[in-house]
Amino acid sequence: VVAIGLIHIFGKLATSSPKRVWKQVFTFAVDLLASAVPAVGSTLDSEKSKALNDIERDMLGDGDPDANVVIPSESLPPSEIVAISEKLKGSHSGFASGKKWGGIYHEAGSEATKLQSEIWGMFNSTNTLYPGVFPAIRKFEAELIQMVCSMVGGAEGGTCEALLSSGGTESILLAALAYRETGRRRNITNPNIICCETAHPAIFKACKYFNIELIKAPFDSTNFQLTPKIVSRYVNRNTVAVYASAPTFPHGVLDDVEGLGKFCESKGIGLHVDNCLGGFLLSYLKKQGLLKGKKFDFEDVPGVTTMSVDLHKYGGTNKGCSVCVFKTEELRNSTYMPSFDGCEGLYVTPTLQGSRSGATIAAAWSSVMYKGEKGYLAMAKSHFDTMTKARQIVEKIDGLELLVDPEGCILPIVPSPNSKLSIYQVASQMEKKGWNLFTGQSPAVLGLCVGDVHLKMLGEWERDLKEAVDHVKANPNEKPTGNAAVYGAASTIPDTLLDS
Repeated sequence: VVAIGLIHIFGKLATSSPKRVWKQVFTFAVDLLASAVPAVGSTLDSEKSKALNDIERDMLGDGDPDANVVIPSESLPPSEIVAISEKLKGSHSGFASGKKWGGIYHEAGSEATKLQSEIWGMFNSTNTLYPGVFPAIRKFEAELIQMVCSMVGGAEGGTCEALLSSGGTESILLAALAYRETGRRRNITNPNIICCETAHPAIFKACKYFNIELIKAPFDSTNFQLTPKIVSRYVNRNTVAVYASAPTFPHGVLDDVEGLGKFCESKGIGLHVDNCLGGFLLSYLKKQGLLKGKKFDFEDVPGVTTMSVDLHKYGGTNKGCSVCVFKTEELRNSTYMPSFDGCEGLYVTPTLQGSRSGATIAAAWSSVMYKGEKGYLAMAKSHFDTMTKARQIVEKIDGLELLVDPEGCILPIVPSPNSKLSIYQVASQMEKKGWNLFTGQSPAVLGLCVGDVHLKMLGEWERDLKEAVDHVKANPNEKPTGNAAVYGAASTIPDTLLDS
């Protein structure tokens, strides 16, 4: 058993980072000890149960005694349903205060969101599965696709093709599917995609769904980028694509897309750029010369073959709207899965979904039309200024510094080398003050993802962050709690526990 386990671990050395290999060794040792010594296994099970219960309580609360578990026997009047909904919305007070961000990038309650609600109601009873019945929805969808293609592909979108999806994850799934299918046409039966350890977990999900091997490569230790030099150590005859980020969510860094584009072109493999987070922000920073000359899209990097671009982040639309852009029609068509031989006859849809609400698309279209080019330029500049101010705040606080100079919308905060602070303890204190800031691992980092709400919350954020650091300095042995505690342990927790 030991020999087989060690063979498995060392077999992973070629395609795993040192930290990943160490974690596999640790996982193997824990599993072996638990199976050999029953008391150890029992203790681990007990601690696992406690940890999972704590995580569940933190995420979901202590239960809902008023939950509806069966369909009501009688119809409720609309006024009562509205009253219940308004009461439940009161539990979102943290989001309303601006401290609990919740992945909503635009300002709630603004004129734009009121417009979204009005347009949503207008097109609530529509279905994209019937474009002939709902031609307005077809128009909205086509225009959103073309506008995004123009934004990332140059004049009038160049030769790009695209699909409108429900979000970044579906866009990434579609890109991965396209690479698997084009790989099959080249007789690649065991395809792999290479990504960086900083890649969004959506690519892991895509590869899991579509039976693609995912090879995770380390980032450059000086700039936290995925680079051609690193990728060259992992690419092989089964590689169908490389996955780059613009920017990475943990650190706000743009991978070396320009260099990767040249490398992938020379190898005849695809290059996907995850521009879900950066999307509209990076494109409009680029238009104003605020992106330090970094290149990431079809217009500037010929080697890019697919991109995922979310409208529902810095595009300011309602949730449920993203675009997967393909360099060629062949790539896009590789995602189609038509059915011909069933009793229903021909059935084909453009994405992973069948029926889709046209209301989401119509509301998103209204958002882009409302914002316009001038609005997006102003949005990008205001977020750039907010990021600059946030950097200055971090630089003023003794004990903190930036992990790396970010190029996007994420501010990666770490303890300065001599401070001996735990960033997870700082995150815990910020959580107690009502903030839900992102925390990451390997390395431990506290991240601020800038949204519209931060344009007027920086003063309070600065005060709370300084108080949190002062508290940790005065109480260095205090254990982190909440989400910060989960991230603090995840880098060493055995995989068997995390799988639970």
